[in-house]
Amino acid sequence: MIAEFPNFKKIELTDKEEIDGLTKKYPPYSDFEFGSLWAWDVKEEMAISVLNDNLVVKFTDYTTGNPFLAFLGENEVDATTESLLSYSRENNFEETLHLIPETVAKELDRELFVVEESRDHFDYVCDINRHIEYPGKKLKSQRNLLRTFTDTSPDFEMVSLAMETKEAQQEVAGVLRRWSTEKGFITDSEAFAYDRFVAGAASLSYSAVGIRVGTDLVAFHIVSLPPGNCANALFGKADTTYRGVYAALDHVVARDLLSRNYTHMNIQQDLGIEGLRAAKLSLHPSHLLKKYSVKSANNPQ
Repeated sequence: MIAEFPNFKKIELTDKEEIDGLTKKYPPYSDFEFGSLWAWDVKEEMAISVLNDNLVVKFTDYTTGNPFLAFLGENEVDATTESLLSYSRENNFEETLHLIPETVAKELDRELFVVEESRDHFDYVCDINRHIEYPGKKLKSQRNLLRTFTDTSPDFEMVSLAMETKEAQQEVAGVLRRWSTEKGFITDSEAFAYDRFVAGAASLSYSAVGIRVGTDLVAFHIVSLPPGNCANALFGKADTTYRGVYAALDHVVARDLLSRNYTHMNIQQDLGIEGLRAAKLSLHPSHLLKKYSVKSANNPQ
């Protein structure tokens, strides 16, 4: 049972059903999706609460290490926001709520609150039907990369990966080693998040697929499968010595998700990283899920 605000509890695997129940009727914001919440609690400092039947999450800023609050829900949004800002002030948090979904922000009284877009945290949502053949001019480069990969690796196969098994973990470890050799390193946060996911995989709703060329796994992608029709991307890496491998990976992920009746995939935010933003925009997502920062109009600093 999730605690009632102002009490909080640490996230546990047994919280999945309750969190899904609180979030399933809203757009699929990555920050509130259970698989993402579980995996990215890398410092085990994240905590959850319920206020006015809204899901409240205590996050830790990846850069500063400072805690902040966010919530998802449509019940008494002004009163909920006031309560969370008061709690933040009393507990020496930053007196600003972050990662507030547009579905919440649009209901806030602008005379009470200063509401500002957080572009670096917008989620990118892709129509995965467009990743099967990459149609049209906008996706020509991905289409060409997919053709390059299939022409140079005609014996490739799509494989399913049971991430709770040692066999799958060992194969994925091989891809991670090759990716690290080519690209530099995997951040500590991403490594911890992957380890947390693996530790909880047996209790999570997910799909993991890979590409095998000959006997070698050369790419993998793991997505969380929340209620609804939009999957949530978690981890994906590939051996980039195979030209076009990422276009091929998106293609096989799309095939897998469509077979599970998912039509879209949230590929999460770009965090303001220029190269990451360019890569996500190159997929021409169907839409962005906007997020906002919110602070009191009476205390705008």
